[in-house]
Amino acid sequence: MMPFLRGRLLNGSASGQRREYIECLLDELEHFYQRLSWSGGISEAHWRTLKSFHRELVALLY
Repeated sequence: MMPFLRGRLLNGSASGQRREYIECLLDELEHFYQRLSWSGGISEAHWRTLKSFHRELVALLY
């Protein structure tokens, strides 16, 4: 999933600060998924974090 998101979000018109923001967001998302996979379960806090990432990614796509 991450290679697809990186390709979709970073190819095209992303430049300057916007590109840096996208790269940072994707790095944070990747680290979050790694921590989540190690945790063995999904808590309410995890759901809130996932929803936050979802909002940020949707905003970038549209």
